[in-house]
Amino acid sequence: MKRRITHLSIAFLLFLTGFSVRAQTNSKVTGQVLDKNKKPFEKATVTLLRSKDSALVKIDFSNASGYYEFEYVKPGSYLISVSAVGFGKKFSPVFSAAGDTINVPVLEIQEVQKNLGEVVVSANKPMIEQKIDRTVVNVDASPTNAGATALEVLEKSPGVTVSNEGAISLKGKQGVIVMMDGKPTFLSQADLANLLRNMPASALDQIEIMTNPSAKYDAAGNSGIINIKTKKSRYEGFNGSFTIGNTLGIYDRRGDLIFPYRNNASINMNYRKAKINLFGNYNFNYRQGKSDLELTRNFFDKTGGLSNTSDQTTTFNQLNHNHTLKMGIDYFANKKNVFGFVVSGFGFFGKPLALSTQAIKDPSGNAETFLNSTTDNKLRFHNITANFNYKHTFDSTGREITVDLDYVRYGNDSKSLLVTDIFDGTGAPEGNLTLRNEQPGAINIYSFKADYTHPLKKKTKLETGIKSSIVRNDNEVIYDRQENGGWVPDSRSNHFIYSENINAAYINLSKQFNKKWSAQTGLRLENTVARGNQVTTDTTFRRNYTNLFPTAYVNYAASEKHNFTISYGRRIERPNYQDLNPFTWFLDSLTFRQGNPYLLPQFSHNIEFRHSYKNAFTTSLNYTVTNDVISQLLKQDTENKITFLTVDNVARFRNIGISITTPVLVAKWWKMNIFTNVYNNKFKGVYYNSFTGNNDPIDISFTAFMVNISNTFTFPKGWTGEISGWYRSKAVEQLSIANPMYFMNLGGQKNIMKGKATLRLNIRDPFHWQRYSGYTQYSDIDVRIKNRWDNRNVTFTFTYRFGKNTIAPSRRRNTGVSEEQNRAGGGQNQ
Repeated sequence: MKRRITHLSIAFLLFLTGFSVRAQTNSKVTGQVLDKNKKPFEKATVTLLRSKDSALVKIDFSNASGYYEFEYVKPGSYLISVSAVGFGKKFSPVFSAAGDTINVPVLEIQEVQKNLGEVVVSANKPMIEQKIDRTVVNVDASPTNAGATALEVLEKSPGVTVSNEGAISLKGKQGVIVMMDGKPTFLSQADLANLLRNMPASALDQIEIMTNPSAKYDAAGNSGIINIKTKKSRYEGFNGSFTIGNTLGIYDRRGDLIFPYRNNASINMNYRKAKINLFGNYNFNYRQGKSDLELTRNFFDKTGGLSNTSDQTTTFNQLNHNHTLKMGIDYFANKKNVFGFVVSGFGFFGKPLALSTQAIKDPSGNAETFLNSTTDNKLRFHNITANFNYKHTFDSTGREITVDLDYVRYGNDSKSLLVTDIFDGTGAPEGNLTLRNEQPGAINIYSFKADYTHPLKKKTKLETGIKSSIVRNDNEVIYDRQENGGWVPDSRSNHFIYSENINAAYINLSKQFNKKWSAQTGLRLENTVARGNQVTTDTTFRRNYTNLFPTAYVNYAASEKHNFTISYGRRIERPNYQDLNPFTWFLDSLTFRQGNPYLLPQFSHNIEFRHSYKNAFTTSLNYTVTNDVISQLLKQDTENKITFLTVDNVARFRNIGISITTPVLVAKWWKMNIFTNVYNNKFKGVYYNSFTGNNDPIDISFTAFMVNISNTFTFPKGWTGEISGWYRSKAVEQLSIANPMYFMNLGGQKNIMKGKATLRLNIRDPFHWQRYSGYTQYSDIDVRIKNRWDNRNVTFTFTYRFGKNTIAPSRRRNTGVSEEQNRAGGGQNQ
């Protein structure tokens, strides 16, 4: 078998030599803008021009350190133009781009010697940038992000949807891999949503959205990758910033106004001198949360007739705080060797309290049983991540090798107490149930990754690499129930140990054929060995599978205005570790969530065709087919009126859609960005009804529409403002139908203290439009859901920047852990 794979790889490599890079053989152009005092100039308009006719190619804006960057510049001769209101225009020398990185000499701009009065107009970096292989959201460019969480920023990003349970979808497709600074989060859906819900937007710099990654990335992720980039300093010497934010919510709970309070504070510091770069940041977040959930469930007999109805209302009161710390060092030994070490940690401490009332009625609406439940949780969840990285540059052609070693540990020590009082239809007591549980658990992840880049002749580049990861997941849930005034062990206790080893290798070849045609193709090989052991029942399983994941891209630059790209990729979505745990987590005594250790991976084929006009107006057509879809699934015990949520491979999924991104310059002071997406989701499969013993068909299809609009305004004297919002029509979310949702934001900001500080005011969802309602109907499942939460709030933040501001070369720190962090879970009660 090994010999066949080797021969296959050699044949594939020989075949690929006729192909090559699309973006990788193109150039990157970087530089800096300074004022007459040699200080960085922020928000200058930087234009990339074609030298032969001064035609506009791309435009950018210098950041707070005066730095600008153009990626994927095609071979040719260019020059840079820098301008700003009140300053004279400055041009760079002519330079040639030929597949390498060009560092343009520093450009100093001088003030025009005339009185411009009090009017100052400055260019802002756009909130959304459309690049050749990804969409970039600049977080600080939006005033309405002040006081928001990372999850809320994601929710209003183009093409991104966040479900009622916190599941993240991209263009109507679930299975997104979420990374931070190129490093996966290793979290399950519930725990990832919890992390992002408690991470302040002030800690974020950019969000990169990639719908069809190359073979260099892990093959995991049905719909692509979202990379959240945190803030990093580019300055020499000692410098940094701190932010303080306060949020007051306005929540109407059945006629009573409640004002939940939130607070966040962060500090970001960097010290760069000679060969050493030290960096670190700390974030604190305090959150009071309120939400209400309504569930209506119908139960049917074996003939299909209505037997009972359950009306349930749950009130959630949350109080939690968390701490995030990150520290690191880069050592620039010489021009060819760089070493780095990064360590980070996250601690979450929460006390969510759920109060639930449930009425079970007969078909005529007469009450048969009442249940009042209280679930008191104490959640403690933490992680630590360590990364060692090394980069060696062989020569000036771009030949280099990078190595990453990673260790990640997740720990969970959560407890809960469930008390249910039971009454008959007249309200007379019938008894009670009291359960307590502890959930000790730990996940240890080890990873090694190495990547090699080698430019070849004739504008061709070879990329190859290997990766190996080892995961051990040891989780336990210990249940006790109260009997006769004492505690006795309960049969729901369980102990599950899961281990996994993934070994991967990839190869990418890319080539620029001529000025118009370029291509890239790649192949990734992944082998997975997994073992599971339910210690309590002495049940084990083992899986061993090997798969190939090809990718291909072809790009055609028809003219200076029109660019066409078609891409294909095969991807895999493995079950996350939380879903594999066969544990039970209670909402109340008749409603709970349960894992499934027998989940299988799902595989998808993604095709996308994209047209770009003037590198701005972009139209994309996408088609995806996924087999053995991992989907959340409701199941019922009709006789005992129990409903539980689990995960299973139940269907085949097909997604087809079209999206359009339209930037509009309404006026010099008013910029608008419109993203629209129309897509059809279809699920088709079989559901086993344990009550009737039948295999019932699942056939759900729906066409949905979503639009995301942002308006940014630039006013005199350093004021900026924003009005943004989104609308999503009725849509399929896994096997449920979600009713239309809509939302808006208002915000403004002003730079003060000579640009060293910024004040922001944000009014989020002022009319409390954003709320969830939907239904799930298949086989004997008939459930309707309504959910409201305290998303209407007012936030005020203050940011101050301190220290030296001389720019230094930056270094991206991407670690080797890829898919694993997205699949880890702390096992906490959600």
